[in-house]
Amino acid sequence: MSPTLISRKASNWVDRGEAPHAPLERVLGRLLDRAPHGTPEWLRAQSQTIVGMVAADASEVHVAGFLRTLLAGDAPPHDDAALRTTAIAVWHIAKAALVRDVAERVLRGEMPVAQPTPDSLSHWLAARLLAPEQLAAFEDQVGRATREA
Repeated sequence: MSPTLISRKASNWVDRGEAPHAPLERVLGRLLDRAPHGTPEWLRAQSQTIVGMVAADASEVHVAGFLRTLLAGDAPPHDDAALRTTAIAVWHIAKAALVRDVAERVLRGEMPVAQPTPDSLSHWLAARLLAPEQLAAFEDQVGRATREA
């Protein structure tokens, strides 16, 4: 039996290995005064967007900006503190699930070991963006700067 963090008998959704969408939808429903059962597809789409944003390294500030777009129109007015608090909450819900999923992959040996590249980022980019004569001039300039240092 492979090691795992997940237990079906755990008392919370993270440790049971459940998706973050139900808790996200409940929090969004409270913020937007929408019952999750009344607009399930719409709330699911918003929760998937938030999980995607957090997976793409969005901060809670970015999430707050996204939530602000959801409050446009007929939504009741909210103060900035409530919006920021909700953004922090939903960011943490999404992040907890993502971290748990990565930890599970590590435990199963599915995550490759990161190997550092011998090439610097600047040279890697230059090799892909510059014409051959420009790359040669770039490498010459870098070589001179290295020798002078």
